[in-house]
Amino acid sequence: MRPSCFYSSCRLLRHQGPTKFTFTLRSHLQKTLRPGHHTDFQIHLLRSENIGNVRKFSSTCRVLAQLGRIDVKKIPITDRESNFALNEDILHETHHPDSTSNRKPVIWKPFIFFVGVSILGLGLAVDQTNRDTAQKIEHIREHQGTFPGWFSKTFTGYASYLDPSDSQLQQLRKLEKLNFIKEYGLNNIFPNHLLTWYINLGEGKQICCILALINLQIFALWQMPRLVKSMTQRFTHFPLSGKSYTMITSTFSHSSALHFGFNMLALYSIGSTAHDFLTHRLRAARDVDPVRIPESTPTYHFLAFYIFAGLAASFGSHAYSLLIRAPRLLKWRQGLSKGTSPPSPILPSLGASGAIYGCLTMTALAFPEAHVSLIFLPWIPLKIGNAVFGAMLFDFIGIEIVESLSRSGN
Repeated sequence: MRPSCFYSSCRLLRHQGPTKFTFTLRSHLQKTLRPGHHTDFQIHLLRSENIGNVRKFSSTCRVLAQLGRIDVKKIPITDRESNFALNEDILHETHHPDSTSNRKPVIWKPFIFFVGVSILGLGLAVDQTNRDTAQKIEHIREHQGTFPGWFSKTFTGYASYLDPSDSQLQQLRKLEKLNFIKEYGLNNIFPNHLLTWYINLGEGKQICCILALINLQIFALWQMPRLVKSMTQRFTHFPLSGKSYTMITSTFSHSSALHFGFNMLALYSIGSTAHDFLTHRLRAARDVDPVRIPESTPTYHFLAFYIFAGLAASFGSHAYSLLIRAPRLLKWRQGLSKGTSPPSPILPSLGASGAIYGCLTMTALAFPEAHVSLIFLPWIPLKIGNAVFGAMLFDFIGIEIVESLSRSGN
């Protein structure tokens, strides 16, 4: 083909397109060339429609043509706020079984659960305390009924000196515990010296032993490999799971022996002191106001406070994870974070540390001049207020160190 014909062909290709240009070129060759004088290029061009394995005129190279057509997949841009990208992106930062949950984590549901359960617990504590006190007062009066006490109560409306004292109520509670042990045959299960030790304990230490026993049972379930997944779902609080009831169950859950041992030791010493403060407060109120109805036990109030403190700690961790840590992760995934390393992932929480912190704070406020000592440094006494501040500071520094180590590790 001559140069002029080549340039003319290029102009036709540019104005007419490949398909129309091929048809025009084929018609021109059929008119101008004599029969029997076709070149190889002309024969290939004239036979292109009849041969299936010969591709038509195209500007694509032969290697790419053999690969076939590649369709570009269109990915729609979704609204991260409406679809809540945390469930898709951030949940994969942990191996928690609820990481594939479709529930949208929010703040208001756990808050309502926290407030509702706290109010319900305090209400039940008041009701059970009044019922227990009334029952024991009635029992004592039936066995020690006197005319002066009845006369004073009926015609003046005030309790006389013959009304049951706090010590009488506590002795009656101890008698009920002995009857309970005998009725259910616990003396045949546990050694007598162990039961004697338990009965002679103060009421605060007794209830702390019961709480430790509940924690021990849950800790034993953690040691069964087949139950680990189920325990992780039901006895750890994961802020992105959308569950609220785990804020309570996680308070009684410990998966490691070291964590369980330290928390139960702290509960036995600090929790019993907080319970004793409630006992002294009730007695002091009775001394100031003789008309005040006595209370048989502060145990129900202590349990309500213990659950309230555990819920408050769980909700605080939940709010911190969703309001502070989750936006950091989301910014990093969107490329809006200034840092080059990702922030630490959101992990599930468990343990009674929050409830024990509440008991420690109550003790510090009740006995500000008291001194405590660390288990590793028993010879160095610390003022309890300074100990609380140091423990909080230690936890805060520990969180920052863990996050920095996580960033450097990534």
